[in-house]
Amino acid sequence: MRRVVITGLGVIAPNGIDKDEFWRSLILGRSGIDRITSFDTSNLPVQIAGEVGNFDPTLYINPRKARRMSRVAQFAVAAAKMAVEDAELEISERNWNQIGVCFGNLCGKPDFETDYQRYLKRGIRGIHPSASTSFCPHSLTAFISVELGLRGVAETISTGCSAGLDAIMLGTLQIQGGRAKAIIAGGADSFLSPFTFSAVCASGHLSKRNEEPKKACKPYDLNRDGLVIGEGGAAVLIEDLESALDREAKIYAEVLGFGQSGEGGDMSKADISGEAIARAIKAALAMAKLDPSEIDYINAHGNAMRDYDLAETNAFKLVFGRRAYSIPVSSIKPITGQSFSASGLFQVVASCLTLQSGVLPPTINYETPDVDCDMDYVPNKARRARVRNILINAQNFGTHSVLILGRYKPC
Repeated sequence: MRRVVITGLGVIAPNGIDKDEFWRSLILGRSGIDRITSFDTSNLPVQIAGEVGNFDPTLYINPRKARRMSRVAQFAVAAAKMAVEDAELEISERNWNQIGVCFGNLCGKPDFETDYQRYLKRGIRGIHPSASTSFCPHSLTAFISVELGLRGVAETISTGCSAGLDAIMLGTLQIQGGRAKAIIAGGADSFLSPFTFSAVCASGHLSKRNEEPKKACKPYDLNRDGLVIGEGGAAVLIEDLESALDREAKIYAEVLGFGQSGEGGDMSKADISGEAIARAIKAALAMAKLDPSEIDYINAHGNAMRDYDLAETNAFKLVFGRRAYSIPVSSIKPITGQSFSASGLFQVVASCLTLQSGVLPPTINYETPDVDCDMDYVPNKARRARVRNILINAQNFGTHSVLILGRYKPC
């Protein structure tokens, strides 16, 4: 079976644009969460989020083309171009049929209320001809393929918070099946517009710590009161190992295994037993041909919802037994926010940089231990460690995805 490796990283996140700024923010514990500035939230119970600041799409996209794209599509295209540039991959007629795109997205243009207001004022004449395609999640994949001149497989995943990991899984299968030499795998989302953000507020899942936004998201802490929304996009270039070696590419990590599972229960609540997550972890370990003792670090979902954090912690205990207490676990969401389809990719980028540097990003805002969430969550300060294999977990509406990355080892 073909070995698949990650050779390029691109990220646009609330805590940093490009991999270096993103990583510095993570290891320093510098949160990108603050009060929302892009629209009026004075009548909402939640007024905080992780907004991407200082993003100029024209640095990556022709201004005329950028105007045709939604903010989410701009994130996606920019992150994809960053990943290709970081990988030093040259795209030409010789290989454009062998390079594909697998991207995660929930809504291609979530700020659709602006289009609707134009419709109310001017009828059909107020609707832009490209509006219908912009709403589609697949528009992101299409924009990336067009912008980069790619003619390989083009697929879209819409599995919410696990979409980023799922995109890497799908891309890996395409490469292993011989249908592609390389895949740009990623995810992008933004629910930061008045209507869509209000809809998420109505769910009751968001933290209401408006007066201390940078301390609002508190995974595994006894006083956690919900997640904080973020936005952004990220992408990685995954490719066939032989292809990467032929062009002497830098290898960040190898994709070793993955697993998925579902609870078949409630869409808004997690099964706190952790049994379903444990099944996904075991499937990933089996594919990677790793013993549980060979996992050195877990980059966790950790969204600060009471049941989700508990379910995840219990799953780790089911799989790793007593050793679970000696495996460092961290969540980066207090820094990045929960950015839906981008969240898993933020975790992957962070994990690749952990494998390169031997530094574990901290779980900031961990102040009061919860007796039920009692593992080593790398509280508040980054830590150095010997890391060979990393387990990454993502949860979404009763479904779970797990990815295992390892440090590349020549045969």
